[in-house]
Amino acid sequence: MSDLQPAPTVQGSVSRRRFLKVTGGAVAGSSLLTMLDARQAPAQLRGTTLRILTWSHFIPAYDVWFDKFSAEWGEKNGVKVRVDHIPHLEIPARMAAEFAAGAGHDIILNNSTILARLYYKTLLDLTDVYDGLGKKYGGWIPAAKSPIEVEGRIYGIPMYYILLPMLWRKDLFEANGLKPPDTWELARVAARTLKPKGSPTGMAFSHCNDANLNWRSLMFSFGATETDASGDHPTIDSKEMREALRFAKALFDEGMTPEVFSWDDASDNRFLASGIASWIHDAISAYRTTESTNPPVFKNTFVGMEPAGPGGKRVSVSAPIVFLAWKFGKNPQATKEYLTYLVDNDKEGMIQSTGYNMPFLNDSAKKPMPIIGADPKLQVLQDFPKIVAFFGYPGPYTPQIQEVALQFVLPDIFTRVARGTSVDDAVKWGVGEYRRIFAKHKRA
Repeated sequence: MSDLQPAPTVQGSVSRRRFLKVTGGAVAGSSLLTMLDARQAPAQLRGTTLRILTWSHFIPAYDVWFDKFSAEWGEKNGVKVRVDHIPHLEIPARMAAEFAAGAGHDIILNNSTILARLYYKTLLDLTDVYDGLGKKYGGWIPAAKSPIEVEGRIYGIPMYYILLPMLWRKDLFEANGLKPPDTWELARVAARTLKPKGSPTGMAFSHCNDANLNWRSLMFSFGATETDASGDHPTIDSKEMREALRFAKALFDEGMTPEVFSWDDASDNRFLASGIASWIHDAISAYRTTESTNPPVFKNTFVGMEPAGPGGKRVSVSAPIVFLAWKFGKNPQATKEYLTYLVDNDKEGMIQSTGYNMPFLNDSAKKPMPIIGADPKLQVLQDFPKIVAFFGYPGPYTPQIQEVALQFVLPDIFTRVARGTSVDDAVKWGVGEYRRIFAKHKRA
């Protein structure tokens, strides 16, 4: 995948006064909730339109289902639904353009880059929908609110999240007397043992989303944190962070090759499918890819739990997928009705994604989950919901953390150490970047 594209030029951007006028509409909450509970579209929806912007899913069959699902919902409710797909790294630029114009799609998907806290004053308040769904389906997993709650209100609906577990070659491990990579230390031992035999490991030291996710999983499992619980103060200057960096340096030196410095989000997929990798830490799309491209590798690839750090802690930093809705969207009623119905069909979405989409709702996360609960090699994924975290852990998903992620500050700290910078110097540089970004948002 390409890096984030620059925002397109917007002609005729609106004034602040005009913007406030555009976003001033509201919907009566009680009447809408009654209609949602009845699962019957209000008469006002008929003859209207609903525009949805979403990503190009890594499982193409899911996009086929999603488009058909949305069209059928529209036909049933008399709403003309238009679904547009773009690469996920282009979504922030598109949101910026629509915000500036005060017009665009009604609903916009956010993938990992969750911009609810940046745009919340211009987003539709979805607290009623969120609370209603939580009540209906046994509540949300603990991490669900982090990307979308601002000042006690909810400005997005979590759809699913994408796990990055350990994908490891059982045949290579067993042939060399290695234990499964249940801890980061065991993963390091395997990489150190198998690299000289032509089977290194790899984790991206680059500007891609996998790098943002993977290195956070490692550092959080080592006991390091990114911010305090309030999200107002960075906390990477710690003993635990230094231990994680020293470990990453050893992991690179002993078990990787320099190609990881230029990897994109699909590189580890190709690495596993090539038959070279001893293990990778990636989404199961990489596992699925090998099913058709390299069946022998697929047969011998197993899925493991998030590796434990030195103290036994496991934190799996996942990619959240949420839908946001603009206040200036022309169809707030249809937006709420559609999002509710989409979540009502949460399990079908998981089936269509072949188990790639992990549920945010507790009832949907009960064992056995669709697809993964029936596959012995994937059943371990059912134990991940309780250890899922997002950027900023243990604090919320703030705009400053979002900017830290967009600028790949955290992967750059790890990259500096891997390339030979001292741990102390890399941490000093990283702290400076975090403080610079946090100070800017504090002034704002």
